[in-house]
Amino acid sequence: MDNTRSLHDWLEYIESAHTQVIDMGLERVQKVFKRLSLDFAARCVVTVAGTNGKGTTCRFIEQACLHAEKTVGVYASPHISLFNERIRIGGLDVDDATLCAAFTKIYEAASGLKSHNNDSVETISLSYFEYATLCALLIFAEKNVDVCVLEVGLGGRLDATNIIDANIGVITSIGFDHQSYLGNTLDAIAGEKAGIIKPAQRVVIGYSSMQDSVGKILTQFSIHTLLCEQDFGLIQSKSSAVASSLSTGWIRVDNTLEHFSLQHTQIPAQNVMTAIATLHFIAQFFAHSEPLLLQHKTLEALINKVNVPGRFEVVSQSPYIILDVAHNEDSAKYLLWRLQQKQFNQCHILIGMLKDKNIEATIEQLISVNAQWYCVDLPAPRGEKADRLQKALHSLNKKSETFNDVPTALKRCVQECQTGDIILVVGSFILASNFMQALLDYKR
Repeated sequence: MDNTRSLHDWLEYIESAHTQVIDMGLERVQKVFKRLSLDFAARCVVTVAGTNGKGTTCRFIEQACLHAEKTVGVYASPHISLFNERIRIGGLDVDDATLCAAFTKIYEAASGLKSHNNDSVETISLSYFEYATLCALLIFAEKNVDVCVLEVGLGGRLDATNIIDANIGVITSIGFDHQSYLGNTLDAIAGEKAGIIKPAQRVVIGYSSMQDSVGKILTQFSIHTLLCEQDFGLIQSKSSAVASSLSTGWIRVDNTLEHFSLQHTQIPAQNVMTAIATLHFIAQFFAHSEPLLLQHKTLEALINKVNVPGRFEVVSQSPYIILDVAHNEDSAKYLLWRLQQKQFNQCHILIGMLKDKNIEATIEQLISVNAQWYCVDLPAPRGEKADRLQKALHSLNKKSETFNDVPTALKRCVQECQTGDIILVVGSFILASNFMQALLDYKR
């Protein structure tokens, strides 16, 4: 591959370079990682796994590190509009040139063209996600970041982010998702996510009711842990059924109990506390410098800076459109709570989902909303047809319309949207990506 390739060219290549879109396992990506000879010994690496809450937790950690004047790199997936969104340094997306240079080096290493370790020159095939993960790690190493925050893509144990032994492992939550890859029980899913846990590592468990599979690993490795409801947690308002803005957070550090007011947060309070617990361990890594634990006066300001694309994101004021990538039961439950905090006449829900999601359970969480429903085909190999979503709604006594493409569905939503109404786009990152392009075209 020559150095004149654009980012578009590279993305086309890595999308087709491997025979399987999802190919769980570390052997191939580990070999290429070793060929790149990247050194992370002086960096604090944080790996964040979990069914829901990963993105928000990573964003809060990022903002706190920036506030503490640490150079922080964040790797997250998937993206909504641009691939560049997946890799950030100092709170900014990396540019095309940096990505292209990294892809070139990874391609050379995978092809055996350049091997710093004099190992076998066999050509190694990498998946899209493996290329993206190595790209992030290479850029973070070359830019000499202080803190690397890696959001796990799928599961944990066999995810490409697990090729590096992180200093801190975080599990935000456990719920049903990706069962075909992770197992059909919460214990099995938890065990896969707990695969990020390593000996001598510090671990944050951001949810209560820890599964046996996680507890066994923690006991086996005798790890220093911060556990939800034991070392940190929430004092919940009686009026709130969901971890929300009506909460007070607490953390016990060195036998000292600290409290944090979370009265105005628009992000899940439990994720905030999980991030704060993680920051305690990051502070220990940088023992020589100022602690990263937040002062009370800076907490609210940092919370307000946390903006996670696709999480109850207002993408248009006229018409008023909210974009949310909720695609499982738990995330839809939180989305419902957010909707209940808003005043509107009627909600127009445009939904598109993947075939391997629990469509009925996700939709059921939103069925109480005063809404008209618009089901759309999801343009992807794993995308579900609108007819399938319509059947799920019909089984719940809800009428809906079906559409073959997102632009047509958007136009219909706008036509039906009256003064005081809102449009909610929900169900998938793929839908979010297609919708944002359709919205851009619509407003031209």
